[in-house]
Amino acid sequence: MMAVKATYRHYFSLLGLLWSLALGAQDLENIQKDNLLSYSGGITVTNTYYHAKGTPMHRDPFFWQVNANLNLSVLDIIQAPFSFTISQQNRSFSQPQPFNRFGISPSYKGVTLHLGHRTLNFSDYTLAGNLFFGVGVEYEPKDNPLRVSAVYGRFAKPVDKFAQDGQIFATPTYRRMGFGAKVGFETSEQRAAVMFFKSLDDVHSITLADSLSEEMVPTPEENLVMGAECGFTIFQRFVVEGEYAYSLFTRDTRIPELFINDYSFINNLAGLYKPNASSTFTNAFKSQLTYQGDQVQINLAYRRVDPGYVTHGSSFLNNDLEDITAGFSLPLFNNKVNLSASTGIQHNNLNDQNVAEVSRVIFSTSSTITASERLNFNLSYSNFSTSTRQLLIRTDILSDTLEFFQVTKSAMFSSNYQVGSGSKKNTLFVSANFQDAHDNQGNASNFKSANAGYSFTLGPSFSANTSLSYNQSESVGTTNTTYGPIFSLSRSFFENKVRNSLSLSVLNSHLGKTLNSNINNIRWSASWSPAKQHNFGLNAFYILKNGRQEQSSQIQELRITFNYSFRI
Repeated sequence: MMAVKATYRHYFSLLGLLWSLALGAQDLENIQKDNLLSYSGGITVTNTYYHAKGTPMHRDPFFWQVNANLNLSVLDIIQAPFSFTISQQNRSFSQPQPFNRFGISPSYKGVTLHLGHRTLNFSDYTLAGNLFFGVGVEYEPKDNPLRVSAVYGRFAKPVDKFAQDGQIFATPTYRRMGFGAKVGFETSEQRAAVMFFKSLDDVHSITLADSLSEEMVPTPEENLVMGAECGFTIFQRFVVEGEYAYSLFTRDTRIPELFINDYSFINNLAGLYKPNASSTFTNAFKSQLTYQGDQVQINLAYRRVDPGYVTHGSSFLNNDLEDITAGFSLPLFNNKVNLSASTGIQHNNLNDQNVAEVSRVIFSTSSTITASERLNFNLSYSNFSTSTRQLLIRTDILSDTLEFFQVTKSAMFSSNYQVGSGSKKNTLFVSANFQDAHDNQGNASNFKSANAGYSFTLGPSFSANTSLSYNQSESVGTTNTTYGPIFSLSRSFFENKVRNSLSLSVLNSHLGKTLNSNINNIRWSASWSPAKQHNFGLNAFYILKNGRQEQSSQIQELRITFNYSFRI
């Protein structure tokens, strides 16, 4: 515990020193400027009224919320944002945090200093933008290819109080401290770097309650990740990129250290990492080759991530996968037609230890056609095929397998044709979507939708839209169809200081071939900006659903929201 306190004393001393150096540097560069301190931000107050009849109330009848933010800027390079939210739900919060994040990132001649709540990115498989509270530095001079990044701070807060009055707010979490560095170079055609990231949970940072269930008890973890990346251009057309990372991960540091007598890489890390029986050592690798022609671009990519690959520098990573993908994009006829396509295969169970193995085949293509200045088309198609192979053990000698296949297809088409010009430009539009999914067990479902209409303007401040909507879904022998017209109007007044919009939809819903219900929606929104800093808004939504079957009832819902915002 004394070591931890000493670490924090050195940590905050370093923060103070770097802060002073940063401010001093900023003063030297900006001493002649008048923008010593500037600020911006605002506050928004929202009130909502809700009422329902014929159906249970889905929310409170009245709800209010206040959001505020303030951004302080010193010399135009130090940014200090603050924000908070207060609502009527705060009365049930056990741990409200009005000011939960703050940070600044001053820079001077290629050096950027990060203080407070910040993020840094080394690579996808080492440190990938996880939020930390501490200090970081990036050195990227304009006249030098050298690139250096470093970070030290807290990557997880200690949490031992996980519930109050029977409500769970957070699972217990140890304090996680981490540090790392990345060193490399970068030019217009070449780049390379090496990096590492180390994190360790403080086992003394929380006190666990005796009443915790076994699945709620966390274990203190340790992680060391080392990686390298590169990218370079060859023959002026080909770009090669790659990344490799090696992760040493310990799931429970309380287990005694595992001593390795034989010579190995693990026991030559100078005490930076101490493995035990819960430690795993995994790899991640990805690469991409891109051809950049005058017209066509072609890419080929490969990725492999070992089962169980983990890094504390990333919030989430898929592992136990190997895939290869390829794609191209091609403009034709002076860019009037743009074609693109991609395909790939992926599978898991890389170590042959899973009960089931999943393989995927992906194909997608899209095109944009500009037939004229007034007419254009968009088309896309995709096909996703998934197969699962599961091993079923019947006896000690005999075995069998279960094969499961699933195919999902989707297609989209849209077109727009413009008529008129200037402030009276009108548009005819049509769109359609189709999706179909089926498997080898006889299960199938599909969804179809179409929309066609005409939008027109009657002046610089008045526009209208009318369309016909159609949606149909089929699943498990049941067909649900909804169709009907949709109308909308928009009008602004007093030099756009007052804006209004009104929309109405009248839809019929069929279950099979039988009319099931009529659904009518009315939405009105209005806003008024009497001055640049002030804005008042009103939104009202009303739905009326009349059932057409026996024992059906009428359902009504009304929601009105009023908000006021003030900007500084």
